[in-house]
Amino acid sequence: MTMPTRQRWFAGIFIFLALATPLAITWYVSTDEYQNRDDQRIQQNREAGVSSKSKISSGQLLLVKNEKIEIDKTSIVFKGLADNTVKMEIYLLELDPQVPYPLKFNKQSVSDGIWIGNVLYQLVSVKDNLLRLRIQDSYSTL
Repeated sequence: MTMPTRQRWFAGIFIFLALATPLAITWYVSTDEYQNRDDQRIQQNREAGVSSKSKISSGQLLLVKNEKIEIDKTSIVFKGLADNTVKMEIYLLELDPQVPYPLKFNKQSVSDGIWIGNVLYQLVSVKDNLLRLRIQDSYSTL
C-alpha cells in the first residue's frame, strides 16, 4: 500500500526539517559571531555590576570558565580543563592587577589542597566549564 503523493511530500518535508534544525542550531552556536556576542554580553554584565555565574557561597568558590572572581586581594579566572590539567589565571591585585599569572595543576595531584594567594583551597570538582573549590584555610598579611 503506497501513500498518496501529498502525504509523501509532507513526510519528506517533516523528515528534512527534523534533521536540518538540530544541525543548523549546532552550526549557529559554534560560529565566531555567536561566541563574540556571548563574550560581549558577559563583559557588559560585568561592567554594569550584574553578578556573573561565578560566585562564593557557604565556604565554596564556584568558577565558570573565563569569568573573573575576586577573593582576598586575588582575582581568579578558570580557563578550562585539558588532559586532567586545570588551567587558571591569577591576578595579584596588590602587586599588579593587570597582569595574569598562569597556574596549572593536575586534578589528581592536589589532594592536600592548593594555595592561591592567601587562601588554601580543596578541589571539590572540575569539569570542562566549571570548577568548584572549597575554602579550607587563609592567612592575612599586613
